[in-house]
Amino acid sequence: MRRLLAAILFISLAFTPYVTVAQKTPSEVAEKQRRAGRVADRFVETFRQTLDFGTAWKAFRLSDPSCTHRANGILTQGDYNKLKLSSQTIERLYVATMNYYYLMAVRELSLARIDSQSDFHESPTPREIEAIVKKSKFFQNDDRKPESDEEVGELIGTFDQLARLYRKYLPKGAMGSAVWQANQKYLVDQRGMDHAGILNGSTTFCVPEKRKVYIVDRGTFYFYVVEEGSKMRVAGLGID
Repeated sequence: MRRLLAAILFISLAFTPYVTVAQKTPSEVAEKQRRAGRVADRFVETFRQTLDFGTAWKAFRLSDPSCTHRANGILTQGDYNKLKLSSQTIERLYVATMNYYYLMAVRELSLARIDSQSDFHESPTPREIEAIVKKSKFFQNDDRKPESDEEVGELIGTFDQLARLYRKYLPKGAMGSAVWQANQKYLVDQRGMDHAGILNGSTTFCVPEKRKVYIVDRGTFYFYVVEEGSKMRVAGLGID
């Protein structure tokens, strides 16, 4: 399940072509990119303070996030058509999935530096978390997906349980530690300019081509930001 989710979250967002924007002056583009960066920073800070993806997401997302809710996670459009889930359930699944992954990532990236792969060892998983993972049918088979509304609810509940435990086992000041900061810098440096720029729209997030999508790389948090009205809003996040 962990490998499957990570692959889908990455694949669903990573293969949109980057473009150079010529319609606006360099200063206008730079200002919009700075505004997008400030929104991303506020999102990360909100998550740091609350340790809850749902709180940050609701504060900074687009007014209609339904495309993003469907784009991320373990379910395909075919699954949605078959299961006929409500929009509320789809949103709950999205938030639960992202909460689980970000909290797990924050813990792991706060405990050891990853800039030397030969020296990096993943920290032991707390026993309480291991027990839930071993008990869940969704984590025992990477191909196992929910087959009913009830099973979707079961998966959401499992993610919520794991998120609560990851909060419990986070080191104090996790997102402010020297290890965390070093790992965020390493992730940004490794991706470099291939993961920065502006898109002409995004089919993934149902953003039309005439609208610009601004890429903001903050390491573990990787943003797609759109101007909506007079504000910059988060269209979605990528995990890789």
